[in-house]
Amino acid sequence: MQLPQAATRYAQLPMKPQNIIAQINKNVKNKQWICLVDECEHVAINSHLIQQNGLLNNISESGHLVELKMIDAHKWNKNEPPLAFQKVGIKSALSHKIFCSTHDSNIFKTIENQEADFDNLQAFLLFSYRAVCAEIRKKLFNIEEHNRLINANTLDGKIDKENLKSIVNGNELGVEDLNVLKKSLETEIANNTNQYNFYSYRYPKTEIYASSVFSATDIDYPRNDGERDLENIYLHILPLVDETLILIGYNINYTSDKTKEYCQSWSELNSKDLEFKLSELFTTNIENWGISPNKYILLKENIKKEFIKLLSENISYFGIAKKIKFNLFEK
Repeated sequence: MQLPQAATRYAQLPMKPQNIIAQINKNVKNKQWICLVDECEHVAINSHLIQQNGLLNNISESGHLVELKMIDAHKWNKNEPPLAFQKVGIKSALSHKIFCSTHDSNIFKTIENQEADFDNLQAFLLFSYRAVCAEIRKKLFNIEEHNRLINANTLDGKIDKENLKSIVNGNELGVEDLNVLKKSLETEIANNTNQYNFYSYRYPKTEIYASSVFSATDIDYPRNDGERDLENIYLHILPLVDETLILIGYNINYTSDKTKEYCQSWSELNSKDLEFKLSELFTTNIENWGISPNKYILLKENIKKEFIKLLSENISYFGIAKKIKFNLFEK
């Protein structure tokens, strides 16, 4: 999971340190980040993991969707996790400062067309490339934010800075791993060397969307020198007009029977099993997902609270989704 691991600890702080943390978070968000394409020096814009036209507008309501977000630090409550479902504008849904305008338009133009075919290897690769780059940016954001917290003299004695240094180190290792995955995807997109395998599954319309990459292995920190976490799963849930398309796959050079079985386990699920599968995924593996407002209002309040509790407990979990007897979409 990529949600800030220190967030639940921050929520226990008195108001003044929380205000400092909130200002640091705001400053890092407002920073001009550079495009992640190698040797590009242009400023990154908000790149969308899943495009508005042809996909997200299939399930939006009055131009809005619902995603899980960190609560503003000014509003943290020490008795509750600092996470909440929030309505977001469709132009902000699953967006991060990843690429400059030119690269964002040119690299992904084949899947930005409203008439695009998403059920093919090239589309899978492009969605996966954007997801990997988004994870790199989020980790770079976390590194920047946590380093600023470490260097803030006003927070001395108020937060565990040694723990923050450990978080920075973990994110730095993650960036190194993700850069390997980024290079592999760039090579595959350019040369079609058949290094990736993917599966596509179609289900009745679920009004859910997601695009993410996550580790298929349980990682222990600190890691051994030179150890890499390269066995990853790429998963994209795309809301088509009348159905939901799920693309899931892996790099054949970094895989195992367990990863292959997991990808195949998304096949031919009934509606209830699909709900449990999605719930496991969202509580243990990915945060890059959202839901239509129409479907969100059907979620029970107690179930939503239980979801956030489970998510907080699994924030440092790595590996293929563990079995959780929980259904976020329980009627």
